[in-house]
Amino acid sequence: MDEVLLTTDIYISYDYDAKSTMYESNSSIKISPASLTKLMTALLLYETNSLNQQITTKLPQDYEFAGKVAYLEEGLILTTEELLELLLVYSANDAAYVAAMEISNSIEDFVNLMNLRANEIGMNNTVYLNPDGLDELGHQTTLNDLLILSIYIIENTKILDITSKEKVYINKLDKKTFKNTNTIINEGFEGLKTGWTSEAGLTFIGFNQNNSRRVITIVNNSLVDEEKINHFIDTKVLYENSINDFNIRNVLNKNDIIYKIYNSESVTSYFPSKNLKSFIKSDTNIEKIVKIENNNFLISFDNISLQERINIPTSNYKVNYQFHWSNRFLNNIFNN
Repeated sequence: MDEVLLTTDIYISYDYDAKSTMYESNSSIKISPASLTKLMTALLLYETNSLNQQITTKLPQDYEFAGKVAYLEEGLILTTEELLELLLVYSANDAAYVAAMEISNSIEDFVNLMNLRANEIGMNNTVYLNPDGLDELGHQTTLNDLLILSIYIIENTKILDITSKEKVYINKLDKKTFKNTNTIINEGFEGLKTGWTSEAGLTFIGFNQNNSRRVITIVNNSLVDEEKINHFIDTKVLYENSINDFNIRNVLNKNDIIYKIYNSESVTSYFPSKNLKSFIKSDTNIEKIVKIENNNFLISFDNISLQERINIPTSNYKVNYQFHWSNRFLNNIFNN
């Protein structure tokens, strides 16, 4: 793939509707996921509890508040939705541990569930060691696995309804209002999750549905700047390049004449049954290649993996091929 000028060399962009990767770099290497980990924690909580179910907060006996936390006290009553909001909007580490203790008897048991669920949905290069994503040797994933998780969440849950909130209000806590850590939410990036640790750098899974396109972008290890916004800058550059450089193009139109059959009284033109489209880079040069195979026209295209077969009707008349001059000798096949 062409390089995109970012502060990181670990990134991927994916067109959700075309089911196609546009830009990618180092998408298979092992990385630290930071708080992107909370997406799996949230998925397990979402799949286990209804959104309005009440949860009594409980933390592990030896839990110490670390990183970004909401300072949740034990015995507090929260709904599943409120806990998901703290997890995904505010990215509270203690909310991840409350979720883990709600579902399992221990953090170890919950982590086992995280890894089992990851394997079930095809995240074969992911190992979770904790529910919040703080750096831990061996706690790792890949961008390709994060893409699998993102697609699964978008297709199978309503978690996007939570990640698209600018802020949440929870009256039961001393701090009532919690702003989304995603600061480009008003620019169309409705989710899915931000993250930052010393090992992961700045990282972000973006999902944008503007411009009549649905695009997932993931950046990891963006350079940690003073304002901690490089992952958002990288995301916007990656998104804009993807939108501008890739689109769906017609490579074969319904009004393209494939071949003609001549007789003494008329000429019959044969056309494709449909427009043939491909999701490709805008500046890709496409050349049609035509050959006959098993009584079919086989039309392929240079530079893209796409073929169209068109049946050749039985005929005793001369067939005039339109696409490829080198195939004119094939006329003799049908010319008695």
